[in-house]
Amino acid sequence: MNRSSPLNQTTLSDKAYWHGYIPFYERFFINRNIETIAEFGVYKGKSIRWLLERFPGAKIYGADILPLQLEWPIDSRFQFTQLDQGVGEQIHGFLSQCKFDLIIEDGSHQPKHQISCLIEGLEALNPNGVYILEDIQTSLPSHPWWNKQFHWWKFRERAILKTQQNIFSFGNALHALLALDHYKRIGVEINEEIARLISKNSLLDEMAILRLARQINEIHLYRRTHLPDFCHNCGSSDFDFSDFKCHCGEEIFRDTDSMSFVVIKK
Repeated sequence: MNRSSPLNQTTLSDKAYWHGYIPFYERFFINRNIETIAEFGVYKGKSIRWLLERFPGAKIYGADILPLQLEWPIDSRFQFTQLDQGVGEQIHGFLSQCKFDLIIEDGSHQPKHQISCLIEGLEALNPNGVYILEDIQTSLPSHPWWNKQFHWWKFRERAILKTQQNIFSFGNALHALLALDHYKRIGVEINEEIARLISKNSLLDEMAILRLARQINEIHLYRRTHLPDFCHNCGSSDFDFSDFKCHCGEEIFRDTDSMSFVVIKK
């Protein structure tokens, strides 16, 4: 049998039917006036359609490495910028268009890009604004992306670092936000010594950690604890439950799937 959810714009986005992010996000949208939104990662345009539907009075700025696609929504409230998240000047330029109430980073999922967008994004947020860092599970060393990228890098460079240190084992936005939340939760203020500890073996230096600590008021991490509504590969909602797979072979309950941060600016 092939069962799926009603086909409105929300369920068409994998933020809803696969990851289960949207009900979690709604907690932070309530009682907030969200008029300006930026999202990194347009892909097939489904998330933009959700945003247009969810925030009917908002202006939405989308960014992607892809050029404008025919399948993307056409709406006077949607403005697109083509950019490369690996180029800091392009990120800065995109976020300089206005001050934002909500920023969603759902782009390349590469740790370096997640960090660049987080640092620039917090600067571009209004006070009490919401920054969402999606699919942060790609920053876990156990995520398949790391092995894939490491082998690709070895093939391209035909060498490893002289220090013998795996460049993909560095700390990233996941470890930094978890560490900041840890100290906030136990009531310890972030000083230079603690920032130095957090930045050890990290892609974020001490100054970046201190900068984040000064700007962030709240950190909330979501991890999906239920099965997806239906498979994003074949559309079925009937699974091979004992194997944690869809009948088409897609894994439906991996340890390295469906993690998202919601960060609230001071």
